[in-house]
Amino acid sequence: MIKNLVIDNIALITHLEIPFEEGLTALSGETGSGKSIIVDSLGFVLGDRADKTLIKYGENSAEVTALFQVEEDSPVLDKLDEYGYGRDTEILLNRKMTVQGKNEIRIQGKTATLAILKEVCAELVDIFGQGQHLALLNEKNQLNVLDSFCDFHGDDVRLTELYRQFSALNRQLKSFGGSDAERERMLDMLKYQIDEIKAGNPDEEEEEQLLATHKRMANVEKIASALSVAKGCLGDENGAVSQIASAMSSLRSIANVESNAEKLLERLSSCRLELDDVASEVEDLLDSTEFSPAEADRVNARLEEIRTVKRKYGGSVAQALQFLQQAEEKYDQLLHSDEKIRQLTQEKQQICREMYGVACRKSEERHKTAQRLSQRIMSELADLGMKGTRFEVQFEETPTFEEYFVAPTGDGFDRAVFLMSANMGEPLKPLSKVISGGEMSRFMLAVKNITALAEKIPTMVFDEIDSGISGSMAQMVAQKLANVSSNKKEGYQCIVITHLPQIVAMSDVNLLINKIQQEGKTHTEVTVLQGEERVNEVARLMGGVGEHAQVNAAELLQHAKNYKDSLQKQC
Repeated sequence: MIKNLVIDNIALITHLEIPFEEGLTALSGETGSGKSIIVDSLGFVLGDRADKTLIKYGENSAEVTALFQVEEDSPVLDKLDEYGYGRDTEILLNRKMTVQGKNEIRIQGKTATLAILKEVCAELVDIFGQGQHLALLNEKNQLNVLDSFCDFHGDDVRLTELYRQFSALNRQLKSFGGSDAERERMLDMLKYQIDEIKAGNPDEEEEEQLLATHKRMANVEKIASALSVAKGCLGDENGAVSQIASAMSSLRSIANVESNAEKLLERLSSCRLELDDVASEVEDLLDSTEFSPAEADRVNARLEEIRTVKRKYGGSVAQALQFLQQAEEKYDQLLHSDEKIRQLTQEKQQICREMYGVACRKSEERHKTAQRLSQRIMSELADLGMKGTRFEVQFEETPTFEEYFVAPTGDGFDRAVFLMSANMGEPLKPLSKVISGGEMSRFMLAVKNITALAEKIPTMVFDEIDSGISGSMAQMVAQKLANVSSNKKEGYQCIVITHLPQIVAMSDVNLLINKIQQEGKTHTEVTVLQGEERVNEVARLMGGVGEHAQVNAAELLQHAKNYKDSLQKQC
């Protein structure tokens, strides 16, 4: 069960700490006070989508912390232990989001992923929101509801694994082109690609050389001009070579009287040799620097060939060559694929036959469970004032193996449709065609009650399950909630957002959600109502005023107490 919920900076809530108890807790208050925000906050810390619009205006982040208490034999502890969070029966969850989109999750103070959070919380709380009944009206979701009551003895896991293998075989077969015609088409395409790449003959080293040549040819005038200047500076009458020769002649004239002159002459001689060599190379370069239109056309054409191959087959020479290798391997594989295709086709059919057998067992379990579920739902609905309601799960005709083989699934072949007749003498029709808003609320309560009992989920949260009901029906819903939450042996906890005085009166704890204004800002606060405060709240919900309303409210509270006392005696 949830023991405590702390909400910071969500919608109208600045800071709110809500204690919870066992049994039935009713959250009441005026419309717009923030009751549903509390459920949204709980959903957020349990793994619902992080909606940044929930962050309180003007704040940079929002945070929710929830403390749960579970039994020592709870399967949740196995999950926590599996992921390294220990086996403490007190479970602390924390989640934070920022306006920048950052999302932080902690379990027992340690970092966790959203996937782990959802997996852990799936066995902690079951939330029935205002729009959930719409999902149940969708026939695609009705099979999932039925499956939650089934015990497939591992057949569901096995079918999923077989379907994974079947899909892998299908992908392999598709890689061989499927039909003969498709395979021939793929061979032609691969042959064209291989030939085109080979014709282009891309080479990284050649490409580098061509690019260098292209760059040089594009700057031929600049290169020639620079080389001419360099040649003049080195070899002209007054160039560097001539100047060094003059310097050497001067030094020789004093060599007999200056001992250091010989050393300087040696050094200058080395410089002159190097300059002579440089001057020669500059001249050679200048002689070879000329623009050839034919060579330019050749270089440009070759670069374009390489660019075409790169553009079509990967974006670089290396990637194009890798594509070529893979295409050649694929071509060879397809060319010699007949035997492999026969083998894969046989494996695919064999696996599908096993899938069909498992799907038949799943279908048999679904049919048996559907009968039991129908009886349970009709019994629950009778307790909720819908006596005489008929409910049935309808299945499509079982397909043959040949039909199943055309389009198998990892879930079997069943399609379930919920049929109901709420009035005697009326035929069974799809749920979406016959059920009213008030009946839908009671139907969902019946389903949730059975689900919780089957899955042993300790906490159920209902956001305005009382929609569309009033009067005696409201009393029956209140009693059903009391029945579920009074099961101390199983430790069930029900939290209900409601506008019905009957449910508030039946609650073990009444939390009043109130919207207040302070210092020009609007805030939401929570008050645990006691004694006369509870009487006043029930009277408000009954729409009465004055002493007479107080008397009626007190009577309703006493009637609820008497009913809960009778439940305790039965336990």
